[in-house]
Amino acid sequence: MTQPTPASSTATPSRRTTAPPATVTAVVVARDREGTGQVLSALLAQDRLPDRILLVDGAIDGLGDTSDLLAPVGEADIEVLTTTLGPRRGVRRILPAMIDRLPRADVGHDLVWVLTSRTRPHPQALRRLVAASGRGVGLATPKLVDERDPSRLVRMGLQVTRSGRIVPHPEAGTTDQGQHDADVDAIAAPLEGLLIDRDTYERLDGHDPSLGDFGGDLDLGWRSQRAGRRVVVVPTAAVAVQPTAAERHPSHEHRRQARRAALTRAHVATAPLLALWVLLSSLVTGLALVVLKRPGMGADELASIPAALDLRTLRSRLRGRAPREVARADLDALFVTPADARRRIVDDARSGVGRDPGVEARSLEVERRGGWFAHPLLWLVLLAAGLSAWSARHITGELRHRVDSGLVGGELLGGRATAGQLWDAWWTGWHGQGWGAAGEQSPALVVLAGLSALVSWLPGLGASHSPAGVVLALLVVTALPVAAATAWGASRTFSTHRWVRAAAALAWVTTAPAALAVGEGRIGALLALVLLPRIAAGLVRATRRHTAYSDTVRTALWATLLATVAPVFGVVTVVVGLGLLLVGDARRRARGITLALTPFVLAGPWLLALQAQPARLLTGWGLTDLQIATPATRLALGQLPGGAPTTWWTAAVLALGVLALAVPGRRPGSWVAAGVGLVGLAWTLGAPHLVLGHRPAGAADPGAAVTAWAGLGQIVLVGSALVAVLLASDTLPDRLRGAGRRLWLLVPAVGLTVAAVGSGVVVGQHSYGDGLTTWRDPRPLVATAAAEGDLGARTLVVEAAGEGVTYRLVGAEPGDLVRDLAAGSTPVPGEEDVAAAVAQLLGAGEGQQLPADVLAEQGVSHLVVVEPSEAQRRLVDASPGLSRLGSSAGTTTWAVRSDLTRESVPSRVRVSTERTSEAVAVEGPHADTAGDVSVPRADTLTIAESLDWSDRAQVRADGRLLTAQTHSAVPTYELPERTDEVSVSFGAGHPWWKLGQGLALVLALYLALPTERRIDPEEEDAR
Repeated sequence: MTQPTPASSTATPSRRTTAPPATVTAVVVARDREGTGQVLSALLAQDRLPDRILLVDGAIDGLGDTSDLLAPVGEADIEVLTTTLGPRRGVRRILPAMIDRLPRADVGHDLVWVLTSRTRPHPQALRRLVAASGRGVGLATPKLVDERDPSRLVRMGLQVTRSGRIVPHPEAGTTDQGQHDADVDAIAAPLEGLLIDRDTYERLDGHDPSLGDFGGDLDLGWRSQRAGRRVVVVPTAAVAVQPTAAERHPSHEHRRQARRAALTRAHVATAPLLALWVLLSSLVTGLALVVLKRPGMGADELASIPAALDLRTLRSRLRGRAPREVARADLDALFVTPADARRRIVDDARSGVGRDPGVEARSLEVERRGGWFAHPLLWLVLLAAGLSAWSARHITGELRHRVDSGLVGGELLGGRATAGQLWDAWWTGWHGQGWGAAGEQSPALVVLAGLSALVSWLPGLGASHSPAGVVLALLVVTALPVAAATAWGASRTFSTHRWVRAAAALAWVTTAPAALAVGEGRIGALLALVLLPRIAAGLVRATRRHTAYSDTVRTALWATLLATVAPVFGVVTVVVGLGLLLVGDARRRARGITLALTPFVLAGPWLLALQAQPARLLTGWGLTDLQIATPATRLALGQLPGGAPTTWWTAAVLALGVLALAVPGRRPGSWVAAGVGLVGLAWTLGAPHLVLGHRPAGAADPGAAVTAWAGLGQIVLVGSALVAVLLASDTLPDRLRGAGRRLWLLVPAVGLTVAAVGSGVVVGQHSYGDGLTTWRDPRPLVATAAAEGDLGARTLVVEAAGEGVTYRLVGAEPGDLVRDLAAGSTPVPGEEDVAAAVAQLLGAGEGQQLPADVLAEQGVSHLVVVEPSEAQRRLVDASPGLSRLGSSAGTTTWAVRSDLTRESVPSRVRVSTERTSEAVAVEGPHADTAGDVSVPRADTLTIAESLDWSDRAQVRADGRLLTAQTHSAVPTYELPERTDEVSVSFGAGHPWWKLGQGLALVLALYLALPTERRIDPEEEDAR
């Protein structure tokens, strides 16, 4: 099959040494004539010529007459042999037979150099490979480089873990700067360009063709190392190739082959365990990557699973010769460590995410120029934080006294609330302080519960008295610096000029309404300052053609989060989504559906509360106000009662926004911003005149008219002006940006900076005010223990404020932490009785019952009066059934001991007879016993809740459902004879709906993950 080709008689002088240390046969596997001619020319250009060339015709239709290809070889006095590669036969399958038929060298090493028609060896490659093939070396591999760009590496040996996971190092495409030249030994090497020691190859019986190309190469090198014959990488020898897709990224078939090779070479006792490990690790890792929206990487991992179940591995174990001169443990240094493999997976998962096309990255290189100290974001955050710290000096001064309880004042109502309590308030069908209510709660409670749980895990804050209060206090203190940073990041959508963006972000957080939002604890407004720039930028990107879908989902999620405390922004997001659905193309319609559905679906049962009270769409957490009489001009310039006098600075910002509309250039976004600004102006001027409700009885200023907060419209108005300036700065006509006229770009940057700093200085001098102070529980520890213990008792807190009196029932249930529009409800009988008792205690009225009896009936164990006068103390002391416990921090506490409870401590749930009254232990809020509770013999069961509560609760005696009697102000039940156990429970409000709401959230979070970046075919070709 191998035929010698006669050499020409006119051979030129040979460049071989007179006493060659080795005989080299170059095996050239020819697939096409053009490539074969080029590789033969590269062989003739070697500074150390091969001794013979074996041309293997592997073309599908054959090479035909090869005399013209081999003529230059004959002229170089090189022996030429030819053969053919049979149909559908791989070179690794017939290479042992071809090598066996080659003439043997009389002296020195007998080496075989395998090349293909796509290889282009550099002139020094063979000489350096031969020099490296000394004693103890079985295989020597060159450095494979990219033919188009030789400075980029393709492969340097094969790198795998001991379990067969392919971890290329260096990765294909890495720039060669000599950083990998120290890597000498490898576990195996690819066949192309490989210099093989013939004795080693025959001793190993060649490749195992059943393991495939990659698996066969890996198996051969592995066995060579076990036989004591090294596989060395020769970095100074280079062979150029055109990289294949499998070399850029290992194919599924190569991954399976590598796994099978590893199972073949594993110890017979550990091979089954290794197969199980390959199966489980590939399955778990693959599914995890799919969940993380890396489907390509997940498919790569899952592709290895069949290798663990392939029975051909058993045949390979019997076939492959593996001399055991080197112990398996001695090869550990040649494998990639599991830690490095895991790190590569993480790095690939991160680097596989491209920047969303909607987020403009064109200024990224400019932003990084000069380092962090020249970066405007650093100075923006420092300046915003400094101005905020200066303005918040009164707030932070209060927090230094006690940081674990949060703040109270303004729109912050204060109170004790833990993560578990907030979750129960959202999940259960009855919630709230006092007598409670059945209305659904905002999903914001779930977010606040999660953040409260996180705070409770932090060192130093784990024992916080009110973790939720700490979360809200942190938001108040840090909102404006964070808002400046988010505004900076979001502004990239509108402009690439970083200093203009920094000036706009600073102006965003130094306005009077922003300062009032901090000073009055308006949580909804503060969250709007933080999230509104990101949402606005995302909505703009959703209208662009090439925005990633995941970016739109993230925008919808941020908008939904803001809508939980300011529902009007959810309405705006839905409207924008419907607009895209009606007028957009297919891609924009998909984004429109997402924007329209996400806030609606994730609102869950809270929609019922909004439907029952539509006025709440215009309010939110801290977004209500009493009617004000501020003139319209002052409102339009950002002024509100109690705010800093920033009139002229705000006017400057608005004027810049108006001037920006006059800058020539096509900018539809500017006119959209102008329209949004007009909406904000209409809100600002109309909000004080639109009465949405009234303050409830028992609260401060009872009966006062409640309106939406005008400052929210002022924030939107200023933000629209800033967007107009940003868009104008990025689209100035070329004649203004030509040589010598780029100074025009300084106008918006300098103008905004001056206005922002001026406004910030005025706000700092005025400060955020001293309306916020550290919250302190007015109850003494004994009252808190009674409320949070088995008794589930309440405390009546009474405060004389001016000419009126406010009161509230405080138990273990958390109340509203931030003021919102009160839900419309009619007073319950118990509420009227308590109001009459309070009036009777303070000498403002008379009642038919003793106040102590009324309080005991409502489960009130303690009465706390805040800053009582001496006359009020004497009146309460004179009331039967109340005994003073003491005074502390301006409050005086009395214990309630009534004949109604037989002089025992009142509790939420009691069983009684004509002579006895015993407390029943409770575990949850609003008398929930969390299962059956043993009780003594009794006639009646009394629960200190409202009668409306009884319509939703299930009260059972020995498993039998009881019905409440209607002749009492509190639910009372007649117990059957010989009752041993009772239970009180009320289920979740709309549990299936909330479960669907949770599943929708999980789906949205999954869709919001950045998708795996797929290389465009044109980009792949360019590479």
